[in-house]
Parts: sequence; structure tokens; C-alpha cells
Amino acid sequence: MKKENKCSNFLDYKVIGQEVRNRRLAKGYTQKDLAKKIGTTYQVILQYEKGTRRISIKKLYELAEALSTTARDLACGQEVSNEGRYEEEEVLNLVRRHKEIKDQELRETFYLLTKFIRISEEESGKAVKIEVAKGLVKEGVSISQTTSLSIDEYDNDEKKISIPYKVGQRIKEWRLRRGYTQEDLASKVGIINQRIYEYEQGRAAVSLEMLDEIAKVLLINITDLLPETRENENSEAELSKLIEEYKKIKSQELRHVLIKSLFESIQVCKEKVKRVEKMKIAKNLVKEGISINIILKTVGISLDEIQQI
Repeated sequence: MKKENKCSNFLDYKVIGQEVRNRRLAKGYTQKDLAKKIGTTYQVILQYEKGTRRISIKKLYELAEALSTTARDLACGQEVSNEGRYEEEEVLNLVRRHKEIKDQELRETFYLLTKFIRISEEESGKAVKIEVAKGLVKEGVSISQTTSLSIDEYDNDEKKISIPYKVGQRIKEWRLRRGYTQEDLASKVGIINQRIYEYEQGRAAVSLEMLDEIAKVLLINITDLLPETRENENSEAELSKLIEEYKKIKSQELRHVLIKSLFESIQVCKEKVKRVEKMKIAKNLVKEGISINIILKTVGISLDEIQQI
């Protein structure tokens, strides 16, 4: 789908500088990292990002290449909201924290913990949608407009996830870990961008030969991209490893942090996510003119909460 052109008619170096900064942070680069890639100093990058220094066309293209984007996209950057700026600072802080961890195994654990929390949040939101959707289907209400679930997503909740989709998700996971866009990976493998998208969505089956090529580009073994089919046995093995690692923690305080603080905090956040999703669905149902009784019956929120919408 072609991206809507929202470029200003006026060249604004502050806007370009903000776009350079956004993309640099997304890549996890420091100003020194980016400066090295385009053959300049970090002071120059700082001036670019503040919008206090003009950027030559040559440097604009060098910046675009280093940041895996186009000169047009950099020149067409949009102002960032306060929420966006706050998120940028969070990302920058995350990158700093990650670089403070020298041990590679601890870095991997940090990544896995972040992924675990992200998946928990997503699953909580989707679980609410599925739960509400089941009630709405019984009441004859459209689920796609009110829960943002497609019919396929609703149907797939009762089915096993396909192997092509699992393979695709592994490709996506490793691509992101290597810092590649879909375009980057497609270019390195020698196929069109659309094909990588189709692989990751499970819409096209990947041949073993192609999977091997992708694995080589990602600097991993092909087996890293092949999902396990004996999930129950894997779960048992993972559980044994978890218990073993837990027993190695000598500090009772750290054990407490792991079990109580971490998991209880995650549970509190999951409940908040569920409530937010329920309110979103309820708001959509109200817009669609669905009766209050059906909303109360299917969504699981109070009359007071509905009246606040």
C-alpha cells in the first residue's frame, strides 16, 4: 500500500533532524555510531538532530543508507508528539541499559524477558477479544467491527497454529534481532520484499532451500527456524530447566523479586490491559447501537462504566 504523502512544502531542518534521531534510536545507534557510519563527528550529528546545521544532499543520502531508509522519508519527517518523545527516551534508556550488560547470556535473558512481557500483554488483550467475541456471536453481533478481530483470527483460536506461520514468526523474530527490515532481508536473500512478508505471515510456505538461504543471511542454523512439533515434551524440558535455574538462586530476596514482584506486577498490568480492551469494545458496541443489556452480558463491565463512555 502506498504511503500517504504528508510532506510539508517547506524544508524544515528541525523536522529532518527529529526524523534522523527517531530512526537512529530505533536502530539502537549512538550519535558516535551514526557519525562513524557516514564519516563525520558526533558533534555534527548532534547539530543535524537539533536542526541547527544544514544537511547536504550527499550527507542526506548517506544518513538514509546508514539508517535503512530513503532520503525522501528523512526529508519528509513528521513532528513527533509528546507521547512519541517520551517513548524515544524510554527506548534510548533501554539501549543504554542493554549496553551496560557485558555478559552475552544475560543480554539474551534480558531480551527474552522483554519478549515474555510483550507476549503476555498481547495475549491478555487478544484473550479478552476472543472471550467477548464468543458472546457476541451468540447474540448475532458482528465481531470484526466491534472487537477488531477478523473472522480468521476468531476461527483460528480453536485451531492449531500452522507450521508455515510458526516458521514465518521465527524468521521475523531473527530478522528483528539482526536489525533488518523486510526489505533488507529480501535484498540479502535475493527475493522480492513481498515474499518475506508472505513468509512471516504464514501465507506462503518456505522451501527448505530458501529457508537455508535465509538462515545463512541471519547467521544462524536452519534448525533455529524450524519450530518444534512436540510441544508438550518441550514444555516439560523447559520446566525442568526453570526449576534447576531457580534453585541456583541463593538470595531469598532475589527469589522473592522473581516470583512476587515480577509476576505480580505482570498480572496487575495484564488486568489493566484487559480492562482497557473491554472499554474499547464496549465503546465500539455503543457506536454500533448495540443494546446495553447485550453489552453488559457479553463484555463484562458495569453499567456505570458503560455510562462513562
